[in-house]
Amino acid sequence: MFLQTFGPNPAGRDFAIGDLHGMYDLLFKTLESVNFDFEADRCFSVGDLIDRGPKSPDCLSLIHEPWFHPVCGNHEDTLRTIARNPESSAILADWVLNGGQWHLKVSTETMLEFANWVDSLPYLILVEQHDGTRVALCHAEYPLHQWAPERIAKDPELTRLLMWSRTKVQTGNTDQVTGVDHIICGHTIVDEPLTLGNSHFIDTGAFASNTLTLFPLSDLNKINT
Repeated sequence: MFLQTFGPNPAGRDFAIGDLHGMYDLLFKTLESVNFDFEADRCFSVGDLIDRGPKSPDCLSLIHEPWFHPVCGNHEDTLRTIARNPESSAILADWVLNGGQWHLKVSTETMLEFANWVDSLPYLILVEQHDGTRVALCHAEYPLHQWAPERIAKDPELTRLLMWSRTKVQTGNTDQVTGVDHIICGHTIVDEPLTLGNSHFIDTGAFASNTLTLFPLSDLNKINT
């Protein structure tokens, strides 16, 4: 599935959360700070659940929780590549340098199971709000000027940009994406949440800063874009 769509939450609140990178305990501490209701509220993740922090397998297991809804990050995609192509030495070396060394203590069979879990993740999520606002989530940045998921799904380069690009933050690009009200992204570490056009970057480097951004979707329309 490339795009997963959610209707308005019938009973609770919706939140977006930045890159976890193995910070499992910090996630629950952050959720506790807003009295997160695991029966009614929903937590949408911009991906990169794993690597760098201490509890990558625990964070990956969140995929199975009914309240937690992540997109696929580049670190999850790398896990999938290595699990199925362990001979990819250059990719493996780069992954280990970027926090993937935890997997060296995990069996081949378990890694393949983790890869199957990653297969269930969408690349894009669209969340509808009660007021009609449409909020999208992707991992790195949305690569087009208009909402066209089907076009990205058919283009490997656009899909790569969706998961890997840092251009918007690096250049301060404030272009609006039409056809959707807001897009929430991670991947590029920012000191505090950053809004560029109608894109919002919320990876505050939790593995190093111990600050994990949890953002109520209901607050998005209060932000000037």
